[in-house]
Amino acid sequence: MGLVQQQPVRAQVLTVRPPEQTRYVQRLNSKLPLSSAFTDDNGRPTRLGAYFGDRPVVLVLGYFHCPNLCSTLMDGVLESLAAVDLPPHAYRVLGVSIDPSETPELAARKKASYAPLLANAGAQLTLLTGAKPEVDALTSAVGFEYVYDRQLRQYMHPAGFIVATPSGRISHYFMGVRFDPRDVRLALIDASSGSIGSPVDQLLLLCSHYDPVTGRYSAQVIAGVRAACIAVLAALVIWLWRAMRRGAT
Repeated sequence: MGLVQQQPVRAQVLTVRPPEQTRYVQRLNSKLPLSSAFTDDNGRPTRLGAYFGDRPVVLVLGYFHCPNLCSTLMDGVLESLAAVDLPPHAYRVLGVSIDPSETPELAARKKASYAPLLANAGAQLTLLTGAKPEVDALTSAVGFEYVYDRQLRQYMHPAGFIVATPSGRISHYFMGVRFDPRDVRLALIDASSGSIGSPVDQLLLLCSHYDPVTGRYSAQVIAGVRAACIAVLAALVIWLWRAMRRGAT
């Protein structure tokens, strides 16, 4: 029986690819459209660049009347920032609505709902609304892909946020709704010096599939995860079968 040289097996992180048009396309070091015009939660016209220049920015995209994941996402961001052990003036938090129909009044009410978390984090939070061209320019720069489901009357979009440098370049991506404060702290420190991080694994967390009442995801998401696990298991069985055949020759 001949000896067969086996290739080393490398451990890989199991991830589930989000559906097309509902994911982050990671564009590290891309420049954000700082000249884009928006309206802040006080109803004042502003530009995206007004929140950059002297500190890194935590940028969260979503929409304010979202019935599902968006509030959970912002809660997770603010909770992690409360534990990063950095002074509040070391960074800004910016939430931007992807729905052009949303108003500054809605943004103000949404911001008020975060008051307890803001008190703990001490963060400076601003919520912005804008017209479709400005929203499109920002989401395109960030690589934030989303679609509107007319049947559900909801936006399908990925869950996560980015950290941008003071000059407005994308430094780090965070996926999901809960985040390690140590990782967020390091990302903020890196971004403050203009450093650019590395790509991260995607997660299958779609806003329209999350039920905030039960805290669970829909059967569609669960089925997708199960299918991915079965596919990986099948690939492993095939690899072992081929390895055994080679070893028998």
